[in-house]
Amino acid sequence: PEGIEGELRSYQADALAWLSFLGEAKLGGCLALDMGLGKTPTLLAHINDMMGNGPSLVVAPPAVVGNWASEAGRFTPDVKVLVHHGSSRQSGPALKRAIRKADLVITTYGTAVRDIETLADMEWDRVALDEAQIIKNPTSETAIQLRRLDANSRIALTGTPIENGLGDLWAIMDFTNPGLVGPRGPFIKQLSVEQAADANAENALKALNGLLVFRRTKSEPAIAAELPDRIDELDHCAMTPEQIGLYQAVLDKLVVGADDEGPERKGAILAAITALKQICNHPAAYEDDGSSLEGRSGKLERLLEILGNVYASNERILIFTHFAQWGERLAGHLTEVTGMDVNCYHGGLARGARDRMIDDFQALEGPGAMVLSLKAGGTGLNLTGANHVVLYDRWWNPAVEDQARDRVWRIGQTRAVICHRLVCPGTVDERVEEVVAGKRRIADLVLPKSSSIGDLDADQLGQALGLDTAALLQADDEATEVAQ
Repeated sequence: PEGIEGELRSYQADALAWLSFLGEAKLGGCLALDMGLGKTPTLLAHINDMMGNGPSLVVAPPAVVGNWASEAGRFTPDVKVLVHHGSSRQSGPALKRAIRKADLVITTYGTAVRDIETLADMEWDRVALDEAQIIKNPTSETAIQLRRLDANSRIALTGTPIENGLGDLWAIMDFTNPGLVGPRGPFIKQLSVEQAADANAENALKALNGLLVFRRTKSEPAIAAELPDRIDELDHCAMTPEQIGLYQAVLDKLVVGADDEGPERKGAILAAITALKQICNHPAAYEDDGSSLEGRSGKLERLLEILGNVYASNERILIFTHFAQWGERLAGHLTEVTGMDVNCYHGGLARGARDRMIDDFQALEGPGAMVLSLKAGGTGLNLTGANHVVLYDRWWNPAVEDQARDRVWRIGQTRAVICHRLVCPGTVDERVEEVVAGKRRIADLVLPKSSSIGDLDADQLGQALGLDTAALLQADDEATEVAQ
């Protein structure tokens, strides 16, 4: 479409036409494309088409707000975007003025609830909820408050419109079209048949598909034929205030000692880079103090979003990290959160234990996850039972990352592979991404003729490794924002 950088696949074009139909009919709907099929660019194309009709609002989990802003800049460069989030966000009349100048406002569920008085007082062309299963409990404060938003059309985006039963679908349908599908009980009864719950869910989606729901899955032959063998996603993750404080403290200590000379100085710089990468992963990965992991890292929050979608799709995932000790902590946390065993494959395990771990994972039926150290799990393994890969932290050599991804993307793989690379913008993470992408060496950012990062002085170190506040995604405390 005009104004879009790139091409839509045929099913995305169909979805775009469906979204236009909803708008003309003053209806809402659920865009229920499977994970990896491109819900975000499809909705952005629709918002691009609707420019001039008033601002649109996207409400998303904190972990994906950065992705929305990044994808908008990439796919729809003419769309004027306002990210409304964080402690420095505007409020009151200033916020209203900023909204009126924007085509698209992106915010989080917690921020939308906190600022609902202002947001509900605006006239929106489109209101879209990303990961809309968050409102599956219609009596939660989040669901109740978001119903106050006034829009020409309400759109729900989710790859899992039915997680636990038809009540989930009703909650989404009743949000997008209040009252249209009737009370919850009769809705569930009419769409239920005397079959297994999975069959009920599938029949319900078929009954609504193309009307109030647009559902496509990777398992459909026509869809699978359009997909590339591999879909690469760059996920931009927010930094919590704790992460930002630790990051700056490490950098300040490094800059203070920047006048030192000799091999000790180079060692200190390399150690600092490692520390900064660990902080981007999680404060506990840096401090190693056994403290709780919950609510302290934007990367971990994004990983949990991805994991939830993978499990809901009955699929499996590999999570790679460069830090084996952090991998063990991460696996333990994921086991606790999901209630399903998540193992960590690393070089400290005996060969027999590692082989059993691989065999058990490959033999799994249904959802599953495994954490692997990049060094031990990056080569020689066949793990085609998974079709999702997360590179939790980044390594300088792109070939190493490719080898890790290729544990899944190899002969014997029958499904499209989705690979997520997690990056905290404005940090050393982004500098590593630039190196991996072949754009420039980290020292070249500030000192083109340098042969070593150890040659950088204090100011140059600050530029090369410091926080880029213009690019940084900051997360405020939203640990209690969504009442499930």
